[in-house]
Amino acid sequence: MFRQRDLLIAALLIAQTAIAQTPTWTAPLPAVTQSGIHAVMLGPEWMGLSRSDLGDIRLLDSAGVEVPYLLREQALTHASAFEAYPLLRNEVLPKSTVIELERPKDQQIQDLEIWVRPADVYKPVRITGSDDRAHWYMVKDEQVVAQGARGDPPHQVLSINVPRSDYRYYRITLNDSLTPPMRVLGVGRFADKAPVRRFAPSVPLLFTQSDTARTTVVHVASAHPLAIDRLRYAVSDTIAFHRTGELRAWYSRVTQEGRRNRTVRYAETIATFTIASDLAPVIDLPTTRADTFDLVIQNGDDRPLHFTKLEALSAEHLLVAKLDQGMNYHLVTGDAERFAPQYDIAHFAKELEAPLDTLSLGAPEALPAKVTTAPGFDPSKWWVWAAIIVLMAGMGLMAVRMLRKEE
Repeated sequence: MFRQRDLLIAALLIAQTAIAQTPTWTAPLPAVTQSGIHAVMLGPEWMGLSRSDLGDIRLLDSAGVEVPYLLREQALTHASAFEAYPLLRNEVLPKSTVIELERPKDQQIQDLEIWVRPADVYKPVRITGSDDRAHWYMVKDEQVVAQGARGDPPHQVLSINVPRSDYRYYRITLNDSLTPPMRVLGVGRFADKAPVRRFAPSVPLLFTQSDTARTTVVHVASAHPLAIDRLRYAVSDTIAFHRTGELRAWYSRVTQEGRRNRTVRYAETIATFTIASDLAPVIDLPTTRADTFDLVIQNGDDRPLHFTKLEALSAEHLLVAKLDQGMNYHLVTGDAERFAPQYDIAHFAKELEAPLDTLSLGAPEALPAKVTTAPGFDPSKWWVWAAIIVLMAGMGLMAVRMLRKEE
C-alpha cells in the first residue's frame, strides 16, 4: 500500500512538471537611484521574445516577488512647428514696440503668434494693415493678449486672432506706456506637422548581402525573434537611386510524415516598400515578429546598392512601475500559457506621477532549462493522466484484496 501511494505521488509530480510553464528569458534593470515611479523601455528584442499581447511579462525584485506594473503604448504624437514671417521692422520706441511684416503671398492672415522672451506681463496690442506701408488702416483694436508656451520646443507667445484680410503689410504695435518693452523674437504662426511615430532605441542587425544580375538579397538571422515596426538602413553609394523591394520572413512549421515529425522552413512576404536617395532611409512595416528575414531589392538594370548598416526599431512600449532605491529588478517572459496579469495599478493610470526616469533593459538571457529525470521519451499530458488512472485502479484492486484477506 505504501509503495502504491508513493507511485501515485510521483505520478502527480510528473504531471505537474509536464503541465507547468516557466518563463524562458530574463533581462536585468539598471540600478534604481531614487524610489518612485519609473518607466522601462521595451525594445525590439524584448517585444519579440514576449507574446504579442505582452501578457507573459513579469517584473520581479531581488527576492523574486512580483511587482505590479502598467503597460503604456506610445500613440502617434501630434506637434506643431513655428513658421516665422519675414520682419520688415522690429523697433522699440519710447512708449511702444512696433513690428511690421509682409503677408506671405499664398496665405491670408487670420491669427498671429508673437514670439517673445519669457515675461510675466500683459500688453495691449493694436493691429493695422496697409497695401503700401504709407497708409495704415485698423484691423484689430487694442486688447490684452493671452500668452503661454506652444510648440516643440516650447515658444513663449502672445496669441492674436485677427479678421481674415488680404492686406499686403501688417503693423503690430505693443503698448509700452505702463510697462517696459518685451523682447520680440519673431512673428508667425504654428502649423501642424504630420503625426510622429515614436520608437524604442534601435537594435543593430548582423546581415549578409548577395547580388545577382537584377536582385539584391539582404539576409538577416537573429539569435531570437525580434518585433520590428521599422528598419533603418544606410548605403555607401553616392549615386541617386529609386528601388522597390519586399520583406520576406522565414518561419518553421512542423509536419507529420508517418510516425515522424518533420520541420519545414517557409518564406512569407510581409510587406513591399520603396527605398530612394530622396527619401528618409527607413522602411516602415506592419509589426513583424521574426528571427530570420530577407530584404529583396529589385535593381532592374542598375548596379546593386552596397548596404553598410541595418537597424531594427519597434513602436515605443513602456512598462511603468514603482521601484525602490537599492532593490535589484529584472523582467522575465516567454511563458506561452501564462495568464495576463491584473494589477490594481491599472485603475490609477491617469493619476500616476510622471516617471522619474526611463530605464533601458539589459541584454536578454535565456533561463537555464530545468534538469529532469524524464524517461527515454517525453511524457505527454495524455500519458501522464493515463498513468495516474492505472495507478489509482491498482490501488483500488490492492485495497479489495486486503479486505478479503481480513474477512
